[in-house]
Amino acid sequence: MPNIGMITLDALDEAATAGWWRERLGAEYAGQYPGFTMLNVPGFSARLGFQKVESVSLDKNRVHLDLEADGDREQAVAGFVAAGAVLLEEHTEDPSFGWSVLRDPFGIIFCLSDPH
Repeated sequence: MPNIGMITLDALDEAATAGWWRERLGAEYAGQYPGFTMLNVPGFSARLGFQKVESVSLDKNRVHLDLEADGDREQAVAGFVAAGAVLLEEHTEDPSFGWSVLRDPFGIIFCLSDPH
């Protein structure tokens, strides 16, 4: 049965986007090629890939990351916002579990949830 080897995200500037995510996730570069950058993320068996495209939609990703906070979600969200992400939505309907929807400085939408 196949394993997930990489999650690939479209980016207008794949090198800058990969660099931003590398810093946020404590990742290491796994490979850099013209128009494509790969990261190894600690604790994640698949690689994270960023490929250069000519245009991206700021409304909806075809693939997105679901990140889990390792402590206080609000503090984690604040760290991403301080690094240039934009908070789009908060989902706190269930008092036992919530998540935030953010957009990174390069237009990639992702979620950050409470620990679970």
